[in-house]
Amino acid sequence: MCSSHLYFRGLLFHTVTMGSLIWDWRLSCLLLHMAVLLLLSRGEKICPVSCRCEGKIVYCESGIFQDIPVNISTGCQGLSLRYNNLLVLLPYQFAHLNQLVWLYLDHNAIGVIDALAFRGIRRLKELVLSSNKIAHLQNNTFVSVPNLRNLDLSYNHLQSLQPGHFYGLRKLQNLHLRSNGLRQILVRTFLECRSLEFLDLGYNRLRSLNRTAFLGLLKLKELHLEHNQFSRIHFFLFPRLTNLQALYLQWNRIRAINQGLPWTWHRLQKLDLSGNEIQTLDPAVFRCMPNLQILNLESNKLSSVSVEAVTAWTSLTAISLAANAWDCRPSLCPLMAWLKTLKDPKDISMICSHPKSFQGDRVVDVLRNRSLCVEEPTGPRGPGSVVVSTTTHLSPGDIQDIQSPPGSNVTSLPASITTPGRRGGTTTTTTTTTMTMTTTKTKTTTTTRGPGTTSPGPTFPGASTTFAAEPQLEHMAFHKIVAGGVALFLSVSLILLVIYVSWRRYPNTMRQLQQHSVNHKRRKKAHKQEQDVSPQLQEYYLTYHSNSETMDSLVNETRPCTCTISGSIECEV
Repeated sequence: MCSSHLYFRGLLFHTVTMGSLIWDWRLSCLLLHMAVLLLLSRGEKICPVSCRCEGKIVYCESGIFQDIPVNISTGCQGLSLRYNNLLVLLPYQFAHLNQLVWLYLDHNAIGVIDALAFRGIRRLKELVLSSNKIAHLQNNTFVSVPNLRNLDLSYNHLQSLQPGHFYGLRKLQNLHLRSNGLRQILVRTFLECRSLEFLDLGYNRLRSLNRTAFLGLLKLKELHLEHNQFSRIHFFLFPRLTNLQALYLQWNRIRAINQGLPWTWHRLQKLDLSGNEIQTLDPAVFRCMPNLQILNLESNKLSSVSVEAVTAWTSLTAISLAANAWDCRPSLCPLMAWLKTLKDPKDISMICSHPKSFQGDRVVDVLRNRSLCVEEPTGPRGPGSVVVSTTTHLSPGDIQDIQSPPGSNVTSLPASITTPGRRGGTTTTTTTTTMTMTTTKTKTTTTTRGPGTTSPGPTFPGASTTFAAEPQLEHMAFHKIVAGGVALFLSVSLILLVIYVSWRRYPNTMRQLQQHSVNHKRRKKAHKQEQDVSPQLQEYYLTYHSNSETMDSLVNETRPCTCTISGSIECEV
């Protein structure tokens, strides 16, 4: 082209020298190259109508598209088609966009996805299909995107998952399946997802899980199962989740949690069980979680926590216990003593539900004001040693149980608590029993286990605390009645004995006392009669002074009659 142009210019301007011709030839080639580059650059920046383009990213979110827009640059690396009216994804629909890294198709009306819809975009790493109407996925749908890292299928209409749905996604790290109405997960569904770290199955209708449902998820760190319909959780269903760090089971219908097969969750740090119907805690579950740091038990039906469960919380740093049916009795003392060891205890939000006299009061206030848990100062103890003191009011019939022969096991005492120490340590169990009788007796039994032995009970961490056991109300009432009857009988017998001895030894004195008592009663009765008669002794009488004139005036009724009352009535006429 450049040579023909030079020849043409030579014909027109034949007088131009050879140097000028060479200069014009170079200038023309330079201009031609610039024009070509300008055309190519304009072609790269072509942006579809009603879309917004930022470099190699295209945003078509106007809400008017029912199909993939045309004229999208082949070098596009990010495409957003959110909030449109897409209905179907056809085969090879994105094949010309082989440079795509992320694709957003959420908030559409997609109901059908062809198995070949994503062919040709092997570089895709993020695919969002949430908030659509997808009710069924064909097997091998995502085989053509093996480099996918994030897949979001939440808020659709999927009801079951099959192993073929996620075949080939060996590099997938995050999978979102929230709020789909899932009812079952077939075996080995996630077997191909070897790199999965985050799995969200919350807000579905799952009732049970197969033991192989999570098979292959060796790198899973966070699992969401909240807002489903589980009624019981067996942790042996998760035997291969060795890297799991957070497990969310809140707002189900869980009544009990069991460990099942003995194995340890070495990396589990957070467990959320709030909003369930749990009434008791199995200590074996928490013994298999040695590194658990955050535990949420809000909004359950817990009334107390056993000493064994409390002692299993060896590494907890935060716990939530609000909105439970706490029974404010001495059985809560181990839990409250353990809460004092936390840097930020949550016991302030714990409210009493039982007994009725304490309903609505804070647990910490009731236990402190009622002195249900009394702390005892203890001397220094070596590592691994635990001292637990328990105070119990016993009836006289329990005295023989306390006076056990030497060498008997401490656990046979009705008020004893045995606590284990670690291997090589020393465990001390102190049992203090107070009996309320004529005198107060105290018996203290100390059991020391040498190195290499472990007692069968739990290890109690924290300060030593005295737990005042609840008195047996029925036995106490019966004993009070018996004691009162005996005291009354003895008092009456003593009085009768004194009277009898006095009558037999001093008969004259007794007669004088009886005569004096009779005379005293007579005088008292006479004095009372005099007081009753005295107001009636005052009498009124009339004095008449009459003469002949007076009689005439009375007969003729000509003069008035005047009467004066002053202790007596006098009439003058």
